[in-house]
Formats: sequence, C-alpha cells, structure tokens
Amino acid sequence: MNRERFRFFRVVHLESDLLIGVTPGSYTREMQETALEELVRLRRILLEHGRKDPSFLNSLEALTLYPGLEVPEEIITMIECGRETGTGPMAAVAGLFAERVGRRIAKLYQTEELVVENGGDLYLRNKSDLVSAIHAGSSPLSDKMAFVVRPGEWGICTSSGTLGHSFSKGKADALCVISSSAPLADAWATALANRVQGPEDIEEVLEGVEEISGIAGCAVIAGERIGVRGKFQVKLLSSE
Repeated sequence: MNRERFRFFRVVHLESDLLIGVTPGSYTREMQETALEELVRLRRILLEHGRKDPSFLNSLEALTLYPGLEVPEEIITMIECGRETGTGPMAAVAGLFAERVGRRIAKLYQTEELVVENGGDLYLRNKSDLVSAIHAGSSPLSDKMAFVVRPGEWGICTSSGTLGHSFSKGKADALCVISSSAPLADAWATALANRVQGPEDIEEVLEGVEEISGIAGCAVIAGERIGVRGKFQVKLLSSE
C-alpha cells in the first residue's frame, strides 16, 4: 500500500496504535481527532464490559450472549464472532477497532479509499484493485506473496504462531483471512492458525475454509510452503 495512493497518519491511545491511510486530497487534521475519539470510545466500552464480566477479556473459548442482557453492539459483535469461529471474543478486537474507526472516518469525511492498520490487521475500503503483502516473519516467503484485493469493503487479518505477541496455539508463520467483516476475519485468522502445527496441516485447514461462507480469501504460510483458497488472486512480488 503505497504513499502515492494513501496519505497516512498515526493515532495512538494506550496499547492501541493505528496507522490510517486516506485518499491524499481528502485528508484533514480533524480526521485524527475523530479517529482518537472513536478509539477512546471503543476502549471505554471494552473495559467497562470487562469489569462486569472478567471472562470476556480472558476467555480463549466462545462465550454465550444471554437473552435480555443489555450490552453494547460492539460487545455483541465480538461475542458472535467468537461463537462462529470457536474463539474467545478478544480474538476479534483488533479487527473490530480498525473497522469501527475506519467506518467513522469514511462516514464523516467521504474519503474515496481508506485503510486502517491495527497491529497487522487491516480494515480496507478500495475503489480499484489493491496489492496487500503477506508478512510471515522468518519464512522465506514473507513479504514475497500478496493478495490482489478487489474493490469493496474488507477486513484482512493475519495470525501467526511464530511472530508477534498475540497468543496462538499453532505454528503457522502467517494465516491471513479476508472477509467483508474485519472482526470476523480477525477471529477466523486466530481460529484457523490454531490448527496449523506445520506445513503438513496446510491442505487440511484450507479444505475446511472452502465450507466457510464468511471467508472470501485465505492464505497459509508455514516455512517454505503456502496454500491459498478463495476468490482473490495471490501474486509473487518482485524481489527487486
């Protein structure tokens, strides 16, 4: 994602560090204030619910949403993503934050294209094809393979068992999921990466992906092997 196509700025609040790119001509300083306000709002919702239900912040298993219990819509989304993927609700948090901040900016400022990166997870609105590289740590394929993302509104989220601080039960160098929902992409990336213990697991995991309607594209990198499923082309990037 190049700097000719996007004008980037950074917004930081506590542990959240967002890199946001918008159509260059649409940028205003007020965007940064809007993004920070939304980030603060989201974190307040998360922490307030966590005080009421500590399991929400710590569970690695799907939680139940009890009928009649009044909770914010963002919390409902995280719990529903967890139930669909078999993960704890926090597996969807980075994607949720990226999506909500991005949608808020898009609504208020009508920027034609927008990307929000949150710890390697992306929320994207693109009007034409966009190349998104797959970072896979020490794998020789890291940053050499990329999705060609068709126009639309997408979440592009990656989980790794060998890179970063996020917990994973698996050993994939990268498992990248594209979905029309960023929090769902985030949760599925976690769930599927948990199943990859080595290159020999790639094909079996991807066979299961074909049955998941919420996943538009998936790539798994483990060592020197990569597997791909979905409606998005994956291309080899130039080494020059």
